[in-house]
Amino acid sequence: MYYLSALGTGDGLWKFLDGQATEIWRGSQGALLEPAAVSPDGLRLAIILRKGSRRTLTILAADGTGGRAVAESIDVSSTVDWSPDGNWIVAGGRDSGGEGLFRIPVHGGDPERVAHGMAHAPVWSPAGDLIAYAGDNVGGHAPLLAVRPDGTPVELPDLQAIPAPGGSARFVPDGSALVFLRGARARDFWRLDLPSMQVRQLTNIATETDLGDIGSFDVTSDGRRIIFDRQRDNSDIRLIDLPAR
Repeated sequence: MYYLSALGTGDGLWKFLDGQATEIWRGSQGALLEPAAVSPDGLRLAIILRKGSRRTLTILAADGTGGRAVAESIDVSSTVDWSPDGNWIVAGGRDSGGEGLFRIPVHGGDPERVAHGMAHAPVWSPAGDLIAYAGDNVGGHAPLLAVRPDGTPVELPDLQAIPAPGGSARFVPDGSALVFLRGARARDFWRLDLPSMQVRQLTNIATETDLGDIGSFDVTSDGRRIIFDRQRDNSDIRLIDLPAR
């Protein structure tokens, strides 16, 4: 499992394997704001680094070495994802033509625009036939949209997802459904079954007193569990008596 954590100068990238946590990218090398995207073979990572006022895509080996920038013409807006064959990365961002969704060839070549407009945290189906993403964020909600890899639009039900920092949707391992965040502050998890286009609620976090904020989540490789992080407010309130004047 890869996750973000800080030892002082901003979030670095950590790897948890066999009960041991190892920092493979230090925050002092460039603090990370979004979780890394892991390639299907587990051998490469895609991270977003800030360079001046722009955010660029960098590919690393799984141990954090060999960083290589790709598609530097795109100012990446949010988390990215790999194609099932590991040859492409899909990203939302901006180039000279404005906001859009882009397919980026991993082994060199120019990015290809797949869709126009705001594209937040795209995810590529393990089946290879669908890319889902959140559209323009209005009032803390964004429409859940989808296209084919060649840019052909796919009609989904009218669903408003919550654009969490680490992404608002994930495919299940066989690509037959999308798990996404929905609901006001509760940010409950819902499932969209793609063959039937039926939606059902998976969690009821709204019953908890301290709702917290979900930063990122994923679906486990067996499709049975959701792993997510949640930040809760737990500050103490102190009363300080001021001296009389």
